[in-house]
Amino acid sequence: MCGIAGILLLDHDARVAPDALAAMAAVQEHRGPDDQGLWIDAAGRVGLSHRRLSIVDLSPAGHQPMADAEGQVRVVFNGEIYNFPALRDWLEGKGYRFRSHCDTEVLLHLYRECGDAMVERLDGDFAFGLWDEPRQHLLLARDRMGVKPLYYVHLPGGFAFASELKALFRSGLLGPELDPESLYHYLTFLMVPPPRTLFRGADKLPAAGMLTLDLAGAAPRVQRHLYWEPLPGRVAVGPADLDDQLEELFRRSVAKRLMSDVPVGVLFSGGVDSTLNAAAFGEIVAPDRVRTYTVGMAGDGGYQDESDWARQQAAHLGTEHHEVHITEDDLLGVSLEMARHHDEPLSDPASVPLYFVARLARETGTIVLQAGEGADELFCGYDDYRRWIERHRRFWMPLSRLPRFAGRAGFEMLRHSRHPLRRKMADVLLRRSRGQELFLSSAVGFYENEKRGVLSPEFRRAHRALDSFDLVAPLHRRFEQACPEGSLLQRMIFIELQQRLPELLLMRIDKMTMATSVEARVPFLDRDLVDFALSVPDAYKLRDGILKEPLKRLASRSVARDRVYRPKRGFTAPIQQWFRTGLGREMRQILADDRHELGAFFDLAELERRLDGPLSTINQAFQLWIVFNFALWRRSMLP
Repeated sequence: MCGIAGILLLDHDARVAPDALAAMAAVQEHRGPDDQGLWIDAAGRVGLSHRRLSIVDLSPAGHQPMADAEGQVRVVFNGEIYNFPALRDWLEGKGYRFRSHCDTEVLLHLYRECGDAMVERLDGDFAFGLWDEPRQHLLLARDRMGVKPLYYVHLPGGFAFASELKALFRSGLLGPELDPESLYHYLTFLMVPPPRTLFRGADKLPAAGMLTLDLAGAAPRVQRHLYWEPLPGRVAVGPADLDDQLEELFRRSVAKRLMSDVPVGVLFSGGVDSTLNAAAFGEIVAPDRVRTYTVGMAGDGGYQDESDWARQQAAHLGTEHHEVHITEDDLLGVSLEMARHHDEPLSDPASVPLYFVARLARETGTIVLQAGEGADELFCGYDDYRRWIERHRRFWMPLSRLPRFAGRAGFEMLRHSRHPLRRKMADVLLRRSRGQELFLSSAVGFYENEKRGVLSPEFRRAHRALDSFDLVAPLHRRFEQACPEGSLLQRMIFIELQQRLPELLLMRIDKMTMATSVEARVPFLDRDLVDFALSVPDAYKLRDGILKEPLKRLASRSVARDRVYRPKRGFTAPIQQWFRTGLGREMRQILADDRHELGAFFDLAELERRLDGPLSTINQAFQLWIVFNFALWRRSMLP
């Protein structure tokens, strides 16, 4: 994992400032503490920079920006290409000669052989920028699932890209300025869906996104498209037993992700995903060579710390186990630092334990961590998925047969209620009145009607035409067009794999591990395993009505059944309890100190009322957490 950046100036008389390029690299040093590289072309219009975290081939031969033998094509690369040995053999058979053992070098020769279509041959987690000097052609690409981030800015005077938003602001092309529309959508999705970010003028490449910029013509030309979509049934599932196929695919995926010249460990909660991960890892290399990492958190009011269970499960598997315990004060001590590392707010409380457990891994010499992201989305691991299916059948389908004005009338009756359930019901009725769909995301912070309760009157008036469903509507239409007979579960997964998974769950783990110079790998999001998961029937994923049953059945081949078929937990933080104590005091202080700035967006009296309330549900605390993260972000990222 690394930090990449580049500048392309569109004015023929302009020149890339070496200091700007160096600053883009320096601000990403945590992503690559082992090496730095800068390159500017002879004309001075194109510059590339790289910070390296050495994982494969630790020698200087892996230095970037890396050029082909002729010096015509250069690349800056972040991530891993797991099929690079096979690609290398194929390319050597075609006469290409390699000077290193790095997967990065494969990109240069693969581009010479296949052009932009090279991305379709890559099996890996990656983001890269490749510059073709003779063609005056830039290619940017992000991996299919969006494991690695990539941001860019395109203005009349120039174009810049980077692994982090902070680096874009060092390019000299753009300054940090809030985009109010993106804030409105952030409150719903806990992040800003692509291509926008919370900064005006800065965009992000979506998962499976490609962007090309050509400077050779009369005017610069930018093109964007997706080279892959998570549509169901794209590969034929073999006739053999599905469980056996799943086991083989997962084992292969874990084996691929052991590709490393530095120590590899497992983020470990003791749940089904991390148990599967550690067990497969141990079968390949021996259990006592597997390092597992977990985190425990102090909390009152019934919060259940799972670190004891994780320790027991690790002992059962025979791993070398490490754990760290954190408190509310630990969170408050690093909250501004975490907000800055996020680049834009990512309001998943799991970021807190992720940061501390990644730091522990680095301190104990582990540079790569395997994580379980993607298992729940692909194999129906969220109870919310089952609830959405039931709500759609029992409530939404009958409601959709009523005229739209009936939905509007119901909305008007409930819109001013302070009762959380009635507010959510009002939003459902509002969407029915607008002819919209039920599903937005499996994790929604504020629905449309709920946002009206916390936004300032001025902000509401200025953005009254906005509706966050508009960001999901194109995905619903695309699924309907491509799979008119597809199930609701397939539709939800299609949406989740393009929004919540890459832009919230994978983004948070990238930002929190990279903050400590650790690389995260996600074996459940292997290319072949994803294709399998998208192709098997819904009934297989919910076999016997049990969530994520195929993975539980697979894990029970390695550990006793009663150690697998237990309630889902994983890494989280006791924010409901903490808002009653130090976290609540911290938020009150921020609301007081930043009253003028935050008052432009929020109804501060309403937020203070909620802080002083009973916080009887996790949803109430969760909504405060979303606002708290924005307030921290504003302090850390805006002038």
